[in-house]
Order: sequence, then structure tokens, then C-alpha cells
Amino acid sequence: MSETFIKELDDLYIRYGYEPRKNKSTRVYLFTKSIYNGADIVKTGTDEEAEMLKKQYADSGYAVKVRNFKNVEEAEDLLFKDFFKADGVIQNLKRRYETFVGKLMNNLPENAEYKYIRSSYEYTNYKLDQDDTKTISVGADDDSHALVSTITKQINEHEGPLLIILEAAAGYGKTCTAYEILNEFISIGSNKLPFFTELSRDRKASVFKHILAFEIEEQFSNRVDSNVVIHQIKKGRIPLIIDGFDELISKDFSFSSNQFEQVESMLSTIVDLLTDNAKVIITSRKTAIFNSEEFHNWMIDRDIDYTLSKVTISEPSIDNWLPKERLEIIQSNNFPVEQIANPVLLTYLRYVNMEELKEMGIEGKSIVDRYFDFLLSREQTRQGLLIEPETQLRIFRKLVRFLTEWDVKAESKEFIKDLILDYNKTILEETKKKYTPDKRPRIDQLADILSNHAFLDRKEKGMIGIVNEFVFGTLIGENLIMGKYLQYSETFYEKLSQMFALLAIQAYQVQPKENKEELWNVFNTYTFPFDPQFYFKIDIEFKNEIIRNYKHAILNDFNLDTYSFTKKGQFESTIFTACTFTNCEFSFEAFKNSSFVNCRFFNCQLIDNGVAYSDSYFTVFGCTGDNEFVQNIFDYEDAEINEDLNIEKEILDLYFQIGGLKPRHRQLSYIKNELSGINYKSVSKSLHKLETNGIIQFNGDLSFLTRQGISYYNDKYKNS
Repeated sequence: MSETFIKELDDLYIRYGYEPRKNKSTRVYLFTKSIYNGADIVKTGTDEEAEMLKKQYADSGYAVKVRNFKNVEEAEDLLFKDFFKADGVIQNLKRRYETFVGKLMNNLPENAEYKYIRSSYEYTNYKLDQDDTKTISVGADDDSHALVSTITKQINEHEGPLLIILEAAAGYGKTCTAYEILNEFISIGSNKLPFFTELSRDRKASVFKHILAFEIEEQFSNRVDSNVVIHQIKKGRIPLIIDGFDELISKDFSFSSNQFEQVESMLSTIVDLLTDNAKVIITSRKTAIFNSEEFHNWMIDRDIDYTLSKVTISEPSIDNWLPKERLEIIQSNNFPVEQIANPVLLTYLRYVNMEELKEMGIEGKSIVDRYFDFLLSREQTRQGLLIEPETQLRIFRKLVRFLTEWDVKAESKEFIKDLILDYNKTILEETKKKYTPDKRPRIDQLADILSNHAFLDRKEKGMIGIVNEFVFGTLIGENLIMGKYLQYSETFYEKLSQMFALLAIQAYQVQPKENKEELWNVFNTYTFPFDPQFYFKIDIEFKNEIIRNYKHAILNDFNLDTYSFTKKGQFESTIFTACTFTNCEFSFEAFKNSSFVNCRFFNCQLIDNGVAYSDSYFTVFGCTGDNEFVQNIFDYEDAEINEDLNIEKEILDLYFQIGGLKPRHRQLSYIKNELSGINYKSVSKSLHKLETNGIIQFNGDLSFLTRQGISYYNDKYKNS
């Protein structure tokens, strides 16, 4: 055996915690960090010597294994299986998955059986040396590209570092999908073993690097050193699944902004792992970060040859969740479909008793109220709890108010119990009197019962939080509407995180119209410091019209059907990016110094009200449509051409830093601002031509030079 092989073998065994022993030409490695002592004898010498050493160490009480490796890779595979694929590790992961499923089933009718409901999704694969970054849409019924199996296959087969970002709105299946990926891995006999961690927003959560180290210690305690786990993550044998990336982002972060510096530290820890053959999956609520030029250019600067796969899970389709018979009952009762398009409610409707389903919509009670009544009434039976449903709601509304005021989602069980006890003593004392003397609990025992309520769920590190974001958001919304935040702080609107406000908005999408109206009024009565994207969202989703005026706003990724953009001066210095407009009307006077960047227009009309076009109204950059809408904008007025200025060169120069050799990613909205001194229409036409000719490519608001574009720029401008 060569000296190189021996050295690599020694390094490998030392990494796993073995102590090498030199015995003539045969290598012996001792493991003494467990309840038993083990000895690996590797045949690097004669068979006779190996047998002699085997007897010697066996007689000394060691569990001896004789190994014969062809190369170091074979040795590493075997050690990985011994340490990581042990039955104990696999069983722990299976129990973790089963516990998660059990928690979901606890809040459903008795006959419920767990089934992962597939959703449609969009994905974009991005790689530094590839030009094709088109976004592909996949339907929920597409068996050949089902989301879980597609991601699992990608992790198993992809060569090189891979970062998968799984995005969705709150409560739309990110965590379920992450657990299904975990389960598929441990079920198919893969030679890889996932490492799964859930992040929670609590007062102790701080530096992600430390949290990751703690989670590694927890999952692989007493087995291997954390450095071995990190090494195997980099090698790709341990795919890393991080659920809830957004949970550690600070309170003031806006999910429609590109405040990349707020997540740079977290991403640095993740990116440090993206070497060799690493596979990392992170789930997050939808955010503009991963479409920003700051993120992509930061990755370019790190000089990592990796692939980024961004997956966005779509809103649930009712047809995929409910069998035909149940759907027909709902439709026959004229029950508002918009009041059930939420995964939590759809799961409830999937399993609720058929007789109860037939009654829904007849009594005029909302499905949300029915779902909450079901949970709260069942707690009375399950725990022998003599507290009426409405009083239970009061207790948990109060708890949610405390959590959101502290900007956390989880706390220790003891702390939750103490909160319930300290702030509900009158309720608990009155409840105690309802029990017969022989069964009467103390009020601290009642608080303990409530700390095990169906509204609460155990999170990571033994923390307790609200069971799901739908319940959490509903209780936040109720606190806002009932004035509970205002009751305890006249400036509550300055402190409430936009993240929690968005949870309320998401949950209230399935509320009756009058409840939506009340929540909309709260957000429009007080001056919450939220971004324009938030207010545009609640206008669209709660009022179905554009109410307020917008100035210096960036509105991203909206699907707008049958809206009118004709109110004079409604949008000033506003940029629409990656939006889809269908059957919409536009007039020039509604806009001032505004633009549409990489948007799509279907069957849209430009209202001719006699106003002559000027790019002081609006311009379009990289937009497409199915009729003449976009071309009409170009044709309305010829741009004034400055023959002394090469606009194409001005645009292409922006993709390079001064003195830099590598092209940068640029957001089209930034390009527009940096070229504000040039006629907007000329810039728009030049961008359109560059994209048509394959020089640049658009992906949402993001754009970059193709390989053809780099050659074109070098030949025509840089080297000329």
C-alpha cells in the first residue's frame, strides 16, 4: 500500500474519532468513545498479521472488525454507513416524521388518514455557466414531475453543490414538503441520510451558525464529532434540510425588499457548506432576497460553482384536496369557495363527517368558526376541560398578543404555562368551581392542561408555539379587530412586525367579507410602518380594487385579473416587477414617472382618452403580451434619439464593475434608475432588442448577460 493511501486512511479514521496504532505493516484503529471498545484492522499487510492482531485485540476485550479496502472512498462509505446509517439514527428520523404526521392528525376528525396533497409549483434552475434560467410551471397532477420525488431525485443524482430554495406563502405546505422529502429518503434505501432542522422564532434564537451546531449535536449525540457531520454534508452524503429560514430574520425585515445584509450572516454559514457535492434545502416564505442582484452577485463574488434551484409552491387547488362528492356538496350549498382555499380548512373539509358537511353554508356560520369550534369543543372532551370555547379563545388570543408583542413565535413550556396562569387567574378560579370536589384541579394544574392544548405544538429545542400559522394569523387578526393591542398600547402599530401582520392577512383570506373589511379598516386607520407591497396586497385581496395612491413603491409578483388602472395620478415613481395583468385597463394619466419591468399582459387595453403619450407617464422594460399592448406603448411616440450617446453600451456597461472581469447580475428596476438621465423609451427599446437578440436574459426583475452577450460586449466595446 502506498504512503499516500495510508496517510489518507489515517486522516479518515482520526476524523471519525479513532486512534491509529502502528503494527508493522497492518493498520489498526481503536475506537474508545462509546460504551464498547472497537478495533478496525485494515489489511495493509499480510493476512497472517491481520489474523494475529484480530486475536490479540479480541482477547483484550475489543469488538474487532477486519477490513479490506481497495481505496479510501470505499473506506469512507463503510464508516459512513456504520456511524450514520445505524438503525438507531434511521428509527429516530422515522419517529420524527411520524410525530409530525401525528400532530397534524390530532387537529382533525377521528376518521382522518394522513395524505400529502400535491400542489402545482414553479421552478427555476440557475447555474453560472448556463444561459437558460426560464421558469417552468408544473401541475399538481403531473406524476412525472411530482415535487417531492423531483427534489429527492435531484439531490440523489445532481453532481456538484446544489442549493434548493423552497418558497411558499404562510401555511401553504413548506414544512409538509420538507418532511415528505425526509421520509422519502429514509424509505427508498438511499445511500444518503438527511439532516433535518426546524428553526423557530424565539427569544433565544440568535446566530444561525450556533443554532446549526446545536442541532447537529442533538441529532448525532454520542456518535460522531460535529466536524465529521459538516464534512459529510460537504461530501453530499448528508443532505441538509433547513425548515423556516425566514424565522430568524429580524423584526424590521420587509419581505418585498432586497435588504440582503440582514440575511448575509445566515447565508454565509450555509454557503460555507456548498463545496464538493453538498446538497442544501432551505424553506422560506416568499421573499425578494433570492431574486435580488445583491444575492446573486454575492454568490458570484464567493466564486462558488454551484447550482441554484428555486421552487415556489402555488396556492392550493380545491380540486386536488377534496373528492368529487364533497366538492359537489359544497357547491350545491353555494358555499363561498374563497372561504375554504386554505390547506388547514381544506384538510378539515376532507375528513369532516358528511352530515356536518351538508349542513355547512345552511346555518350561515363561517367554515373558520366551525373549524375553531371543532378544535375547542374537542379539547373539552379530550382533556375534561370545563372551559367554554369562547373563553378558551380569550386565553389564547391573550397569549398570541404577548408573543407578537415580544416578536417571537415560541417559548418554553414552563413560560407558556406561567403566562396562562398569571394572566387568567379569574377565569381559572371560576373554572375550578365547575368541577366536583373529588375531581377539582388546582389552578396551576388547569394552566398545565391548557399548555397541552390543541392550539399549541412542541417546536424545536423543547419550545412551545401556536400549532400552525393559520390559527396564529387568525388570532392576531382577532386581536387587531377587537382592539386588544390598542387597549394595552396606544402606539401598538409602531411595534407590530410586518411578518405577523402578513400572517393575519393570509389567514383572513378565507374569512367572510365583513371580517376582511374590519381587518382592512384596522390597517388603514393606523399608520403601520409597512411597505407599499403590503398595502397593495390588502387592497387587492380584501377590497378587490386599488384604493390608495402609491408613491416610490416597488410592487412585485402580483397576478391581477380585471383591474382598472385609470385613476388620475394613482401611481407616482412606482415600479411593477414580474407582475401578470389579465383583462386590465390602463390609462396614461394614472401614472407619473412609473414603469413596468418584465411584466406580462394578457388581453389588456390602453384607454385612449385623448392624452398624448409621454414617458413621463410610464414605460415598459422587458415586458411581453398576447396582443399589441406592449408594442402600442413603443409606437405611441418616437423617442428622441441622442446620436452622441450609445444607449446599448451604457446599458451593457452596467453589468460590469469598474476594473471587473466577471459580469454582474442587475435588476432592471436598478438599471432604470441608474439611466434616469436618458430617455426612458430609448432605454426600454434597447433592452427589448438586447433580450430579443439573446444578449441579455430576464428572470423576474433580475437580468444578466448570456455567454453570447459577454462575447458580444467584449468584441464590440471592451476590446475594440
